[in-house]
Amino acid sequence: MDSADLAAWYETESRERALAKHQTKIGISSLHCRLCNEPIPESRRKVIVTDLCIDCAKIEEKRNRK
Repeated sequence: MDSADLAAWYETESRERALAKHQTKIGISSLHCRLCNEPIPESRRKVIVTDLCIDCAKIEEKRNRK
């Protein structure tokens, strides 16, 4: 991965996080997970405002604990 690829990746991640924060503030859950692009079940979207499927949310929680 060269510098341009790395910069593009950081830009994409930053934009996705900003969009996720905005969606959380206005209370809209994503239909698809921002990490794996799998559909987020309606039952999960009704309970919690999220942009992550259950599996990716577990991974994020573990990563954030470290």
